[in-house]
Amino acid sequence: MGQRRRPSADANAMMTILQIIQGVCKNVGLEIPTLAVANTDREYVELIQFATETAVEVSRRVDWSALRATATITGTGTNDDFALPAAFARLTMGSAVTTGGNPVRGSLSQDEWASLTGISGTPRYFRLNGTSSISFYPYPALAATAAVSYISKNWASNGTAAWVADADTPLVPDILITQGTIWRFKRKSGQDYSDYLAEFEATLADLAGTDMRERSPWQ
Repeated sequence: MGQRRRPSADANAMMTILQIIQGVCKNVGLEIPTLAVANTDREYVELIQFATETAVEVSRRVDWSALRATATITGTGTNDDFALPAAFARLTMGSAVTTGGNPVRGSLSQDEWASLTGISGTPRYFRLNGTSSISFYPYPALAATAAVSYISKNWASNGTAAWVADADTPLVPDILITQGTIWRFKRKSGQDYSDYLAEFEATLADLAGTDMRERSPWQ
């Protein structure tokens, strides 16, 4: 099993997907490619798929600071369902919905919500309608605002949840994309991948515990 990569001189620099795939190839014994996303050779198509699966998993399991965003909901003065951003994946932990700096309570059951009669006022409760919209009780007055703190599902630097070009970088830690791609490749190839999976999980736990802190786990 390879040694864990330490941060480079530029600790904020992220590896591109091409560099990630090249690093994976060095570990699994494949020829080092000069292009990745547009590469049509089967092995590299699979590596891009495994890198995508890893990015989706990593962004789902941790509320990374780089994926945090805030949406402003503006009242219309009517009992509307308010659209959430297309990139919305889930609410952040804690007081994710606020109005005037005060938290708005969620987690009402469907029956509890259905029992409420729509009135205008300062929202005290909210309800998510899947990942597409949010409703409030009381509903906000015309031009009144509420803030929704959420995690974006778009984990790539191109603003999507997919690799589009070789220069794309992940918004989640690149070391995890590398490690996750390696163990997935080894599993697909019928090789023992347990050590690589364990290393991936250990790195994920390290980085999740230090995200948004001043020190990295390697300092």
